[in-house]
Amino acid sequence: MSLTFPNTISGLDSDERKLYRTLLRRLTAKRKRNRLRRAYMDGRNELHDIGYALPPVAADIDIVVGWPAKAVEGLANRVVMDGLQSESGDDLTERVQSIMDVNDLMAVADSVHTDALVHSCSFVAVLAGDTDLGEPDVIVQEFTADVATGIWDKRRHRLESALLFDVSDDYKHIDCAYLMRYGMTITIEHDRTGWHVADRYEDDSERIPCELFAYKPDERRPFGRSRIDRAVMSLTDSAVRTFLRSEMQAELYSVPPRYILGASEEMFSDEDGNPIPRWRLMLDQMLILPRDSSSGEVPQVGQFTQYSFEPHSAQLRQTATMFASATSLPPDAMGVLTDNPSSAEAIDKATKELCLLAEKCHRWFGNPWRHVIDRAQRAAGDGDVQAVRPQWRNPSTPSRAAAADAAVKLVQANILPADSEVTYDMLDLSDEQRRILRTEQRRKAAEAAIERLSAQGAHETGSISDKPTGAEDA
Repeated sequence: MSLTFPNTISGLDSDERKLYRTLLRRLTAKRKRNRLRRAYMDGRNELHDIGYALPPVAADIDIVVGWPAKAVEGLANRVVMDGLQSESGDDLTERVQSIMDVNDLMAVADSVHTDALVHSCSFVAVLAGDTDLGEPDVIVQEFTADVATGIWDKRRHRLESALLFDVSDDYKHIDCAYLMRYGMTITIEHDRTGWHVADRYEDDSERIPCELFAYKPDERRPFGRSRIDRAVMSLTDSAVRTFLRSEMQAELYSVPPRYILGASEEMFSDEDGNPIPRWRLMLDQMLILPRDSSSGEVPQVGQFTQYSFEPHSAQLRQTATMFASATSLPPDAMGVLTDNPSSAEAIDKATKELCLLAEKCHRWFGNPWRHVIDRAQRAAGDGDVQAVRPQWRNPSTPSRAAAADAAVKLVQANILPADSEVTYDMLDLSDEQRRILRTEQRRKAAEAAIERLSAQGAHETGSISDKPTGAEDA
């Protein structure tokens, strides 16, 4: 990620230049820390030696511990957006469905949530596409926190400005940049003359076309906190050192150490006078030593107690337990086996806190997605904007039988109607299944209405035919 951000942009006025430099300083100040978190996520973190824990030869041993990725993915797998649903219960309009399809919104959502857990936040912008190049009219694009930043408006609870760099897929060069503030979006591009303002878009919206997705935001840190915090990085380093010490012990001390009393250097030389390698002496099943020719004494051979791996295993189990506690993961998920496997009740109890975090993520990420889809609809046309909300998968992932049983009991008790969106949520139905059910409900309602009209018409016809002759004249 050897990116070089531009310092000078031609075409900006004094206020815009000041805003750009402020945002650029904020981006570069946080970029080092964000790159460190990404290194831990990808298993490319450097070993932090504490001076006495490891010998110098350990620097050549490469050990990777994937616990940080487990901390992120363990929560991200429970924060799954299955689709969008209308707040009125109607089917999604063609415009909303088109925005979802052309932008592959569900895949973008998975990436946004994961990156927000890694970097503490992520940014999603609604941009105009270049139809001449085959792009859709509206583009919903993610910008990670290592190439984007913004300023939070505490009074309006939204971003008041943002700086987004659109980089190549290999993160080696910048294609373009976007500088956003209330009422204005500036596109910055590069040519042979340097970086300059390529276009300006004015709008009267109350929000900039960029939304912040933050994990664990609060008043002091509106841009959230990362799942890969200092505790996660420290415990990961400790686990790496433990693995290294156990690897070195396995290589150097797998054979029980022996000692010899009354031996001379000539006893450990071959017929050419060269010293016998130590590994041969350690691996020889039978060690034959001659009697000392000068004193006639017989060398005495003894053996030390073989080193045990249990201290390393115990330390690794302790570190894994501390890591699981810090990240709300079940201890079994850390890959450290225990003597007694966890029961189903123990697993549910261990994942309860993780499910609560996932439910909070639904609230933290839900409102930004609503604003993104609302902005995308307005940018796509002048028609009515459909109010939609994300459809989240149940983070506790109950079985189909358990979910159906709970829904049936609530419907039978007249607490929930059978065709309610809440009932569909409990059954964890997909967006496609919901659309099919709504279509079938409308078809049945139409058939019932036709039958009622037919019955009413038949009844009226029968009533007229039953009247006596001459009744109408009378």
